[in-house]
Amino acid sequence: MTDAESDAETDSDASDATATGESGANRHALATLNDAEWPIIDSVTEYETGWFTGGYDLVEQPDGSTKRYYWAELPPAAVIVAVTDGELLFVEQYRPTVRETQYELPAGIVEPEESFTEASARELQEEVGFAPGETELLEEFWCSTGLLRHRRGIVLATGLDEAERTLDSNEFLVPKSVPVDEALSVARSQPTNDATLEGVLLAKENGVLRR
Repeated sequence: MTDAESDAETDSDASDATATGESGANRHALATLNDAEWPIIDSVTEYETGWFTGGYDLVEQPDGSTKRYYWAELPPAAVIVAVTDGELLFVEQYRPTVRETQYELPAGIVEPEESFTEASARELQEEVGFAPGETELLEEFWCSTGLLRHRRGIVLATGLDEAERTLDSNEFLVPKSVPVDEALSVARSQPTNDATLEGVLLAKENGVLRR
């Protein structure tokens, strides 16, 4: 490449940056945004409830400014897609936080030292009265990342045998079942939550909602 060609290429790059409204500093900030964690100056826990912890991180942003990012940290939760005899199992329960009775997939907190599949087997028996012969983790992901530090696992449970229900003292659940080919429409028409829609949609996409 000649010096003239090199100068022309540099001028072209500068023109492109000007045309897109990007300065060198902004391009650097975007690269930093994508390439590395933002430095945490301070991390403060403001309260603990026994159920979740809340606080904030004081973070240096890519442009050098600082901001408090508030968070609530919860244990991971398992959401169970349980199929038996062509039916998908739901629970109906009142949610005081939103003041609404909802149709939901069975779900519960993953205890320390438990896997998502182990928690699913335990919660399914406790809430619905079925013990699965097989469990499979379909997906694991972060939830509501603008605020929560909380992971969710969607678990498929099959080969169900009836077992004794052992509800916690604060659980008031009514087991329900829906034909698998109606599960999505029921989940969309009844009051429900994000975990239920995620679980039904993922199971449908994976081809596991079938008679």
